[in-house]
Amino acid sequence: MPITLITGPANAGKAQVVLDAVRRDLAHGGEPLLIVPTRADAEHYLRELAGAAAAMGVRVQRFDGLIEEAVRRAGLSEPVLGRLGRERLIATLLQREPDLRLSPGLLKAVGALMAELQVRRVSPARLTQAFASWSAEDGPSSSRDGIRRLFSEYNRALERMGRLDGEQRAVRALDQLRRKPAIWGGTPVAFYGFDDLSALQIDAIDTLGRAVETAVTVSLTYEPGRVAFAGRASTFAQLRPLADEHRELEARADYYSPLARVPLAHLERSLFETGGERVDPLDAVRLREGGGERAELELVARDVGELLREGMPAQEIAVVMRSPEVSADLIEEVFATAAIPFVLERRRQFGDTAIGRAVIGLLRCLPSADGGPPVGALGDLLAWLRAPGLLERPELADALEIRARRAGALGADRARALWEERNWSLDTIDQLAQAVQRGSGALIERVSRELQWLFAAPRRAGASVLAGDELDEARALAAGRSALAELRELARSSPELVPADGPELAGWLEGIEVFSGQRPTEGAVAVLDPLALRARRVKALFVCALQEGVFPARARPEPLLAEEERRRLAETSGLRLGEQKDALAAERYLLYAAVSRPEVLLVLSWHVADDDGNPRARSLFVDDVCDLFDETLGSERVRRPLGAAERSGVPDPKPAEPVLPARLSEERVLQALRGRLWSASSLEGWIRCPMRWFVMNVLRPGAFDPEPEPLVRGGLAHAALNDTFEGLRAETGSARLTGPRLPLALDLLQAALERNEAEFPLSVTPERRPGARRRLRADLERYLARTAEVENPLEPKFLEVGFGIDADAERGEESILPAFEFASGSRLRGRIDRIDVNDAREAVVYDYKASFAPAPGKWVSEGKLQVALYMRAVEELLGLRVVGGFYQPLSGADLRPRGLLDADSDVELNCVRGDIREDSGIQELLDEAIATAAEAVAQAGRGEIEARPDTCSFRKGGGCEFPTICRCER
Repeated sequence: MPITLITGPANAGKAQVVLDAVRRDLAHGGEPLLIVPTRADAEHYLRELAGAAAAMGVRVQRFDGLIEEAVRRAGLSEPVLGRLGRERLIATLLQREPDLRLSPGLLKAVGALMAELQVRRVSPARLTQAFASWSAEDGPSSSRDGIRRLFSEYNRALERMGRLDGEQRAVRALDQLRRKPAIWGGTPVAFYGFDDLSALQIDAIDTLGRAVETAVTVSLTYEPGRVAFAGRASTFAQLRPLADEHRELEARADYYSPLARVPLAHLERSLFETGGERVDPLDAVRLREGGGERAELELVARDVGELLREGMPAQEIAVVMRSPEVSADLIEEVFATAAIPFVLERRRQFGDTAIGRAVIGLLRCLPSADGGPPVGALGDLLAWLRAPGLLERPELADALEIRARRAGALGADRARALWEERNWSLDTIDQLAQAVQRGSGALIERVSRELQWLFAAPRRAGASVLAGDELDEARALAAGRSALAELRELARSSPELVPADGPELAGWLEGIEVFSGQRPTEGAVAVLDPLALRARRVKALFVCALQEGVFPARARPEPLLAEEERRRLAETSGLRLGEQKDALAAERYLLYAAVSRPEVLLVLSWHVADDDGNPRARSLFVDDVCDLFDETLGSERVRRPLGAAERSGVPDPKPAEPVLPARLSEERVLQALRGRLWSASSLEGWIRCPMRWFVMNVLRPGAFDPEPEPLVRGGLAHAALNDTFEGLRAETGSARLTGPRLPLALDLLQAALERNEAEFPLSVTPERRPGARRRLRADLERYLARTAEVENPLEPKFLEVGFGIDADAERGEESILPAFEFASGSRLRGRIDRIDVNDAREAVVYDYKASFAPAPGKWVSEGKLQVALYMRAVEELLGLRVVGGFYQPLSGADLRPRGLLDADSDVELNCVRGDIREDSGIQELLDEAIATAAEAVAQAGRGEIEARPDTCSFRKGGGCEFPTICRCER
């Protein structure tokens, strides 16, 4: 029975000829196999055959299915080494090769080379001989020696394990069919939709058609002499000598709809050819240009929405991208916003699914192989605890995260300890650790049960039908169980290849691929890559992301045995591996295969910048298409700027209402604000941004991160200085610091730092604490030394003076001083760091700052009111005449205080020129500060919650600190 080769352009109707051949074979009593490239193609053609009442007896499969059928009929019983086991074996062998550094790219390249050698039936001895001939001509090579050793060791390992890899198994099955043709049984086979065929696929065609002599029909999109088909000429050259019959089909004009026939047929016949005429695109070919990737997809979504509203079935529309998985999240967001039904099948990592993250996180919480602490982090433990259904109260995991982050417990072991302080023991971790001690097989078995338990946990006592994300979880379960079963079998024959501990097993499970999403179905637009569309046609096609370097893709050299090395190997030894490929020719064919699919409309789109505004060049393939049509194609292209506000496919939405109103109206909230006891820092926060103040002080979102190190450092510095001056008072009867008292003060400072550091840990990272401790001590010692050098007529009388503080607030102590009413109904509370007083009851107020001390001329304009308010509070509450107030920096180049000093007083201090002012000027500034604070309190009482993005954030240039709450544009 002959091999029939059917060739022709994309619009020649080859599918109909192949399906007719399948129906003919079925009518003659055979049970034909139709082999197509993808699972979606298999479902599509099975439906088409069913529509023609010809599905009974026909099996539509991918090429892997054909090989499995050949293996079954050949009677091969040797177990096969799966993908995961193969990777483990190659990785183990690579670790023994000093000249080849193990990396994911090298692992993949070695696997591809091993597969190619097996398909071409190259034995280790033949490869050794070929490399010896090559070395005799060009000299020895350590990399060639490494490849030779790898291949020899790889085959020896397979023999020792009693297994075959996938390529060996396929080749042995085909060889068995050659030896015993009768075992195939005469089943006809038809290949459709393959625009390129691998060496194994051509081997299968040759075996079935020429050795087994069954009817084989092969279709190939190819025409001799055309530039678009140059990338497939070698495939045709290999198939033509095998074929007993070659049918060349002509292009069919009725392939396209009448209104689009002229431009689309012209595109198919003339793409990449020179000297042709230009025709009118007739709106059947369109161009779309986006300012960014989102803008481009929004243009596409708008056009798709219009087609759907005009009545075109969604399944007749396809969106093609070179790598849709890369932009999958953005595609889902844009299409969902435009209410477009779509399906996008993509490969995801096992670790990107909920149960995958949970299992991998759990494994990383186990002790390492050497008995050391877990390599896992807080996130790994949380990934397990947050698995759906694991906790009846998921908020417990949130509470653990907050506690752990604020305590700096970022390791899995410390996070577990925090969990078990307040909750139950996490015995599952211990059970898995015990399984590790029993061996890799026990670990794998225990992990498999845990994976099944995690999947069932949120579905217990239910009978729901899986859909959407649940289907992805089911696929992850299947992929995980399959990988674990493969490792379990491998553990029996080659335990050295199986991960020995939890973290290592987690690393291998993480890379498992899971098919996510759905395959093209009725009622949904298909989003796919160009290769997935080879065997089907659509009415409308959108070819997106036509960017230089993406489509056409840049050629990638082989990391092992590049094309030039393969050519040299063939010249010196006669061993031919693969063939030299023209990457650009292959990319041209891929574009041709895509743009020839639509019957009604073709849209090409690209973007001129990424979403950060960096320029992106469009593909030169767009120019190749434009050269076929008159200038209206380019002049009528639709553009969309980067960041345009219009939503694709839907009207412009109304501007989002702010979550919080400009003026609060809830009377209970207003009453609380009017009766509020304010602190100076709270008033300063209101002046900075009322909206930020409202979030921080009323909404009060829980802090996720540890206290900022500068804040903790300031708290420790305040406590240490207070204890130092109090210690001086206790030891000498006076807190005044002089030169002779400096050694005592330094000793007191060291003791105070050690005593208070437990309350103020300088860093949650233990490695940072010694350095932070030394820096703080050096800064404070320098400050004390400077204070001792400068003669001060005042003595520190009041340290850490609190006023208006409740007994249960701050340090748990109640202040003996009442709150300070600085305006009618406006009360202030606080704690003053230090008040120095002389015998004339003249006082100076000090507030410690880390380094920056604002000049008094900017106190009001920048909202720095603390010292001004404290100066008036001291006069009112202590009955002292306040003649000065300063911000005292504790570090930096200039330790001089900045503030105000009354020139009319008897106090003389070493301060910055300009800080000494007349009493009238001081009182005027204090009055202005009091008025500013009073206005802030009045605004709060009126509920005027205003956003002030210019001063909200500490970062340069301002900006909103809570944009998701405030909805401010800056």
